[in-house]
Amino acid sequence: MRRTAFKLALSLIAAVCLAGCYDKVDMEDVSFSLVVGIDANEENGIRTFTTIPVFSKNAKKKTQELKVEARTLRESRDKFDAFSIGSFNGRKAQVIVFSKRLVQQVPDWFRYVDVFFRDGRNPITPKLVMFDGDLEQLFRYQSPDQPMLPLMLIGMIESASSRSESVKTTLQELHRQMYDPGQTPYLAEMSIEQDAKMKGTALLDRKGKYAATLSLRETTYLRMLQMTSGPAVNLTLPLPSSLTKAPPDKSWISLVTERVRTRIKPSYSGGRFRFDVRIRISASVIEKLSHIDLDKLQKQVEAACAREIRGKFEELIDKFQASAVDPVGFGIYARAYEYAAFRGVKDDWGKAFSEADIRVKVLVSFADEGSVK
Repeated sequence: MRRTAFKLALSLIAAVCLAGCYDKVDMEDVSFSLVVGIDANEENGIRTFTTIPVFSKNAKKKTQELKVEARTLRESRDKFDAFSIGSFNGRKAQVIVFSKRLVQQVPDWFRYVDVFFRDGRNPITPKLVMFDGDLEQLFRYQSPDQPMLPLMLIGMIESASSRSESVKTTLQELHRQMYDPGQTPYLAEMSIEQDAKMKGTALLDRKGKYAATLSLRETTYLRMLQMTSGPAVNLTLPLPSSLTKAPPDKSWISLVTERVRTRIKPSYSGGRFRFDVRIRISASVIEKLSHIDLDKLQKQVEAACAREIRGKFEELIDKFQASAVDPVGFGIYARAYEYAAFRGVKDDWGKAFSEADIRVKVLVSFADEGSVK
């Protein structure tokens, strides 16, 4: 009896172990699409790009780039099958790249990614980036100093986002932004000049159309308003020559933030929204070019830094209002605290936001003045 039970147990173990291998597929026999690029074509359809890693040790080139013309993303996947080595698998996408032409010129371009949400087997966590230029240039880009395209794009997005110089929008997050009336969408933006580089952040309007670009520095201030900036944000600011007793080119000071606290208080009166923005920044001084005595003049320098930073925030908010976009999500605060007023303008929040009164107050305090005087 024991012997029979032992044999049965061995048979079950063997069956379990073999069950996971019966349908195995070698990586050499599958084409994984890690990066998807979507561009507009001249025939009211899309031009789709992809990069596929080649796992064969005999291959001199480690990636295969493909381009097809299609009416939908699903149709493009079927066309990729004809060119790919092995069975094409489009469910491993890590990055989706939209061309600026698509986002700028094609109405309702967001419908092209419907397949990612409708087919539950597709991922909704790929990182998104808008490319300013010919999308084919990006997919043909080869640099001996850079890893293959999927790793390069992921690394650039992660690195710029960690420094608060760009944003890290996923497909799932873009879906929320597109359908949230209290906020307008935004994407990381990149280009190729001499080399591939991050440009900053692309701002989109309520319908997803390209509206404006924020530089890397402007994105830093956006991230502080969004309360998503990293723990250490670098700021290099000019101080008044009257304070430093030095020429303008020697009157610079560099700070690294230790804590940024942003508070947004909405109100509504006279048919107009008002937002009082209060930002407290605790920072360390990591560089100064002048011989200003920070021990004696700390309060004056803190006030000068606060005025300069407040001016940057005001310029940024003016840019938002001029383009009728709200990447910060002021509308979310309006909906939460002034819902009756927000309900009447939620279908055209961009216009209501462009007319809002926004007042910014910045307080800066030095937590540390450096290791030497």
